[in-house]
Amino acid sequence: MTNEKELHGYYAGLRSKFMVIIFFIAFIPLMLLGGTTYYYYSTTVKEKIRNELKLITKNRKDTIDLFLNDRANCLSVLAYTHSFDFLKKKENLLNSFQLSKRVCSAFQDMGIINSDGEQVAYIGPYHLTGKQYSTADWFKAVMKKDVYISDVFLGFRKVPHFIIAVKRMENGKPWILRVTIDINRINHFMSTALLGKGGSDAYILSLEGIYQISGADTDRILTKSDFKMPSVFRGIKEKEKHYGGKTLLCAKAWLKNNDWLMVIEQDLQYELGPVVHVKNTVLLIFIISSFIIVISTIFITRRVFAKLEKMGLEKLQLREQLVRSDRLAAIGKLASGIAHEINNPMAVISEKAGWIGDLLTEEDVKNSPNYDELIKSTQDIKKHVQRGKKVISRLMGFARKEDIAHKNVDINSVLDETHDFMNKKAMFQNIALMKEFQPDLPSIVTDGAQLQQVFINIVNNAIDAINKDGVIRLITKAKDGGVLVSIVDTGPGMPKETQTKIFDPFFTTKPVGKGTGLGLSTSYGIVEKLGGQLTVESEVDKGTTFHIALPPTCIKESEV
Repeated sequence: MTNEKELHGYYAGLRSKFMVIIFFIAFIPLMLLGGTTYYYYSTTVKEKIRNELKLITKNRKDTIDLFLNDRANCLSVLAYTHSFDFLKKKENLLNSFQLSKRVCSAFQDMGIINSDGEQVAYIGPYHLTGKQYSTADWFKAVMKKDVYISDVFLGFRKVPHFIIAVKRMENGKPWILRVTIDINRINHFMSTALLGKGGSDAYILSLEGIYQISGADTDRILTKSDFKMPSVFRGIKEKEKHYGGKTLLCAKAWLKNNDWLMVIEQDLQYELGPVVHVKNTVLLIFIISSFIIVISTIFITRRVFAKLEKMGLEKLQLREQLVRSDRLAAIGKLASGIAHEINNPMAVISEKAGWIGDLLTEEDVKNSPNYDELIKSTQDIKKHVQRGKKVISRLMGFARKEDIAHKNVDINSVLDETHDFMNKKAMFQNIALMKEFQPDLPSIVTDGAQLQQVFINIVNNAIDAINKDGVIRLITKAKDGGVLVSIVDTGPGMPKETQTKIFDPFFTTKPVGKGTGLGLSTSYGIVEKLGGQLTVESEVDKGTTFHIALPPTCIKESEV
């Protein structure tokens, strides 16, 4: 890094990389933890729902199979304990029916059918005595199977129902005892199988896919279902299926000797409420944690890298000061040699020019037509020799390490003298030289004469920079037991590039012949030898401020 801009860019890039690394390190475990928690919890909840649905389906299957078998057994006992002639009498059939209803409350009616298919006796809410069933499918089936449980059908009553019928052979002739089962009982029983309210369904289908028990939707009974009928299997099967934009968990089991298929469906959206809650909680925790991580990372990295950048800047400034000190030392040695080498020829030239001038006044050359020109030439030689001696004197002063006179100095008094010394020049250029002194300024141990040289150099440069119509303020205040002097002008200011070079020897922004470039470098060296610090603040079109920070005493440990 060669300047402050590059240093700032370096630390800005390093800070960005550091923040990316921290975000990566912080967010990856957080995302893994949240994702893993949600995955295992949702998997556990889904598995629990599956197990509950399978258990409910198994219980309903066993209960319905037991219900049908018990009703068929009850009817068989009644048929085989009573004769046809006994049951065909209505009062006997009524007594048997009422007795059966105490055990099997689902019986709606009861009838006796002879071998010709005629219902010779009937107990129930319909007028079915004498009805002929010889052509009915259920009649044909029971004549073959002895015990038959039918599918749901309408029959003569035009109401959905199913029957249980038992055939008995008596005196070589068959007869049938038949009961009708209340399907509302089974329908209600099926509705209690639902795990939740919304999106749940439970129904029973025949082998042809016809609704036998319709569940919540009673209008679909005896209608064709679009459910894909599976092959016969044992036990309970369940799987997920997507239907109408929903994800359903479907459990299936075969009933009634594999003639009926029981289906229980559950919309997972309603059952996965806890999972959604956990997901939202995990997401909220992730967002809050992310916000905390981002804010804390930005805050910490900015503070840390601000300190690092400050330390780097201080190191850069220290290095620049060391380079400047080395340069000053090298140029000082060079200036000393050059000054000694030039001083002697300049003395000879001055002496000879004086001698020539004396000869011109003593000899009779006044009548020469070139007399005035010769006199002017000797005066110009002396003038430029004096100018050269001043430059040499400054070079000698720059190169020579002068002893510091340690005295108690009132900085306000030194600046008062500087003001008096420079005020006329400032007023001539319509520049106000103002004093803003702290009245109770402490005295410091330093060299007042050398400080005055520094103040005069800076004020003089400020006057030259303003040229005319401006203000220069001389400000003093106590700081850290010492004194801070600020010289503020309303000049044109300096760009950053110029500010980094103004303390270099022989650097000047003045026209050729107007400055040597040694004023500020000499001032910098004086302040540094006095244990202080000379700095500059400037902004183009807004003016320049020089700060001279002086310690309570200029005595360094190396001087004691």
